[in-house]
Amino acid sequence: MAAIIQRLRFSISRVAVPYRVSIRMSSTFSPSESKIHPTSLSSFNANHALYDKYRPTHYQPAIDALVSHLALPNNAKVIDLGSGTGKFTALLEKFNFDLSAVEISDGMLETFRSKLPNIPAYKGSSYEIPFPDSSLDAIFIAQAFHWFADITSLAEFHRVLKPGTGKLAIIWNYEPEIEHNAPWQLEVAELCWAYAADLPQFKQMKWMDAFATKEAAELFKTPLEAEKKYWSYKTPSEAVFPLWETKSYITALDDAEKAQLKKKVEQIVARESKDHLDENGMLDMKMGVYYTWTTSKE
Repeated sequence: MAAIIQRLRFSISRVAVPYRVSIRMSSTFSPSESKIHPTSLSSFNANHALYDKYRPTHYQPAIDALVSHLALPNNAKVIDLGSGTGKFTALLEKFNFDLSAVEISDGMLETFRSKLPNIPAYKGSSYEIPFPDSSLDAIFIAQAFHWFADITSLAEFHRVLKPGTGKLAIIWNYEPEIEHNAPWQLEVAELCWAYAADLPQFKQMKWMDAFATKEAAELFKTPLEAEKKYWSYKTPSEAVFPLWETKSYITALDDAEKAQLKKKVEQIVARESKDHLDENGMLDMKMGVYYTWTTSKE
């Protein structure tokens, strides 16, 4: 660890609801590595209400399997990092955890605190986690790691996790492979993906590069363990475009571009999905879930 980063100096005080955090990083890391991605921050501040309404929940059997793999102690102290509006956090409440949330977006925190007032929610990021050294049994990250997949984040995770036993667990919902998908749903996805440009996304799998270095191997056990599952949920056809509108790269479009895309998506849904409606007029939305985990080294 010493070869990677000087020991982070951490001071912490409670001010109102969030913590105030001061962390001095080693000059080993450039400022760009410690920068919150501007598209993620601006889009999630803007669309937090839409995100909460239209993003699907998570597949509970996958979460149960992930938690089982972690083998955490009773009353484990864990955080949901990048908690968003709390969709994933809420599903961790069933476990006997000492649970908190950490989120950088003020908009997301606003919705989170209105929905889950009994779960402590702090403002922070993967670069400044408002918890002391070696204090956490686990960090969960849902739908977010691709935004901050770098060695600076991994060093910060290592700092707050208990050495030798602390767990890092990462999970994503994603549009599943073609053999697990419906043709109309894949057509919509490919249309929307064209707007993603060079923004970080799970499906690019570039986030894995963060663990494929000597520095990462000194912090966490590698290679990571991983599993995939497939599931589906019911949604009305009129909710298909609003779901995609919660994606950062669609949120960032101007009104004219967004209206044009909305029209194309709705045409595909109207043309293709009629054969897929159930007796209640609901669509079966196919989803994949990918989850991976590792342990902090001493």
